[in-house]
Amino acid sequence: MQPVFTQTIVLKVLLLSLVALLLISSDGFGQNRDAKPEQPPLETDRPDQADAAAIVPARTLQLETGLYFEKDRAENTTLHYTAYPTALLRAGILDWLELRVEATYQQLNIEADQEQRLKEKGFGPLTVGTKIKLWEEQGLRPQAAFMTMVDLPVGDKTFSPENPEPHLRLLLKNSLTDKLDLNYNLAYGWQDGDPLKSYAVSLGAALSDKVTVYGEVFGEKQKGEKASHSADAGILFLISPTLQVDAGAGIALNKYAPDYFVTTGVSIRVPR
Repeated sequence: MQPVFTQTIVLKVLLLSLVALLLISSDGFGQNRDAKPEQPPLETDRPDQADAAAIVPARTLQLETGLYFEKDRAENTTLHYTAYPTALLRAGILDWLELRVEATYQQLNIEADQEQRLKEKGFGPLTVGTKIKLWEEQGLRPQAAFMTMVDLPVGDKTFSPENPEPHLRLLLKNSLTDKLDLNYNLAYGWQDGDPLKSYAVSLGAALSDKVTVYGEVFGEKQKGEKASHSADAGILFLISPTLQVDAGAGIALNKYAPDYFVTTGVSIRVPR
């Protein structure tokens, strides 16, 4: 029990450190206060499943955090899964490169015949990686980026892999009009030692300078398992150019996907 307890403490400290780093980073990243180049609009990788092709601006930090709840029922078994919080820290290093660190505190409850059979909670996994800009959008050619993330065997054993598991994702975006964007991803990785293929297609519409809504379909197929497909929709509200709140909800499109999920969160970028 001691190693698991120690890993949980380490991950709690790490998550708190990410938040603290974000709060003080305006002094570190913004020492040259006389030069204030115009920053692109805040663009996040949440709450939808399709990650954005945009890179965080160089010399900025962006924290995207939220709550997530999922329920699934199969025959006489009910699963409740909660992530509180999810935390993704994105650091802009160069105009074409960002570094990423992600950690989540999770809880899993499984009930059978209305009796609780399993209850687990803890941190994990710790995920690190990069997002690299490939090219900008031009005509019919979409904006493109490539993301590599690795789940590390750090945290509670229920939620962390036994060995590092990489995930590769191609991120694409087409601007259909000034207010309508199509984001789509193709991904390949490993989960529990088996190959995992996934996709996401998200259509976003700007209702105003501050409000955006989206609708999306996504799915995945792990080796030896049936493919699952889901749909979701949500809203993003820009409080300021560097502060955003969001909410979303999704449902299953086939019996192999979770019945439904809901999520809400906050994203902030510094320096302002």
